[in-house]
Amino acid sequence: MESNRSDDTSQSIPEVKITASNSWLTSIWRNFLDFSNMFKAFIGTNYMGLPFGIAQSGLGPGLAIMIIVAVITDHCCHLIVDCKKIVVDRLVTRRIIKSNNDTNYQNTTEIVSEQSVREEVETKLTYGDIGLEAMGVWGLRLVNIALLISQFGFCINYIIFLGNTLGTIFPIEANYTNTSVYYLQIEDRNTSNKSLLIHNLPSGQSTQPAFVFLALIPLPLLILTSYSRNIRQLGFSSVVANSSLMVGFIMVLVFILRDFKVHSGIKWVNWATSFVFFGQMTGAYEGIGTIIPIESSMKGNRHRFGLMLHLAIGFMTLWFIALGILGYLRYGNDVNQIILESLPRNNVIYKIVTIFLCVGVVFTFPLQVFVPIEILEDPTCKFFNKLWRKCVYTSSTHHDTISDPSQPLLRGDLGSSSPTAINNTSLLCRNGNSVKVNNIMVVKHYKFYFRINLSLYPLTGKQVTTWQRNIFRTIIVLIIFAIGIVFKNDYVYFSSLIGALSSTVVAYILPCLFHLRLKSADISLPVKIKDSLLIIFGIGAGTVSVVISILKIVNQN
Repeated sequence: MESNRSDDTSQSIPEVKITASNSWLTSIWRNFLDFSNMFKAFIGTNYMGLPFGIAQSGLGPGLAIMIIVAVITDHCCHLIVDCKKIVVDRLVTRRIIKSNNDTNYQNTTEIVSEQSVREEVETKLTYGDIGLEAMGVWGLRLVNIALLISQFGFCINYIIFLGNTLGTIFPIEANYTNTSVYYLQIEDRNTSNKSLLIHNLPSGQSTQPAFVFLALIPLPLLILTSYSRNIRQLGFSSVVANSSLMVGFIMVLVFILRDFKVHSGIKWVNWATSFVFFGQMTGAYEGIGTIIPIESSMKGNRHRFGLMLHLAIGFMTLWFIALGILGYLRYGNDVNQIILESLPRNNVIYKIVTIFLCVGVVFTFPLQVFVPIEILEDPTCKFFNKLWRKCVYTSSTHHDTISDPSQPLLRGDLGSSSPTAINNTSLLCRNGNSVKVNNIMVVKHYKFYFRINLSLYPLTGKQVTTWQRNIFRTIIVLIIFAIGIVFKNDYVYFSSLIGALSSTVVAYILPCLFHLRLKSADISLPVKIKDSLLIIFGIGAGTVSVVISILKIVNQN
């Protein structure tokens, strides 16, 4: 007997170890995926334009802007999550009170668990819900409009980046005649323009296709990845994107540092266009629009949110400073809007870098497009469902008309096998309501009554099917693609415009405004002053940046 017990014990021990090991590995993997989503939320393609942005501001203001924007972004991300916790507490309390006062709950043996209610609210709460609680319907509208503009803008910038970057892979055919002509022109120009002309000197004719054809290459994959329904499901996508962008960043840095020399045309200060860089940097930290859904998706891991946020933004800031400063020091004011276009293209390594960066951007796209789809999908699909239903009601080809309202309907007419008379149509459809029996619906439209076969026309206006959602998401991606084609030559300025127009609202203004509204009774005067100053800073700097960015886009085109 003792031997048997010993054998049983020895057999059970490995099982416990395996279970513990699996739990440990699962925890590490979950932390890794959550951090990948967090990090991925803050990095897109904007960092490829940072050297050009510093050329707009000068080295001194550029470095200061990068540090200031990083600190404010980190702080405001924590503010909006603090606001979420306040709203969650309020909603949970209301739900519990309502359930305790509801006779339907009291008559059942089910007990409403506060923990289950809290988990449900925390998972489903959005940035818009926080705005609704803080400022009513206008708070919700402000959030949704700002998020739509910012996230759409980031996705449009991805299209611009992909089209322009893929074009650099194609070789350039040598054309020495054009080269000599350009050198002749340089002799008649002043020295201040000489470096710019030499930098943009065409040594031949590019063989790359038109921008629209290049941007079409990743389009099918962008459409497919937009079909994802859950942010945590995008964890693997984020890992691929982070890895690709990291490899691309390192290789770009190697190109910059190889035979590194400081350019002679470095400017320390350029106040006239420094606010272009402010808008660009605000947009470069793309993640605040997705902070709430990411934090909501971190079930069982939310206590690590603050640490992951600090690490993500801190690492991103070092990344931005390294590439932005070194890229500007190397190429000066001659740097292109996308720094890849300033690098030597006549080797295989350059093409590998380009492919890595494009893969990273493609796998970043679904995370950024998730928020606008989440805002627009249900109301848009339900609106068109309702519109479609009205078209079906009034179309003579899709229904039978009952001309006499007093005529009794037979249950057989409504899909039943038994032709038993039921209430007349006017009673069934009183007050304009519809009546459904099996797959047949009777609907009143003006003075007429219609029978509609729901097995043929199942749209009700209240349900959204999977294929409808996929069609909607496809249309959204195609709209983003079309706008990207329009602004294909304005990568940095479009990025700055989006950052100043909407990211300042989402990242600086609304978090502080909601914090003041939700915690005004509990916060000290210095905190109120700090929040107010950040709001003023966001409005003022954002407005100036919008104006300058628009002028730059107009003048360039």
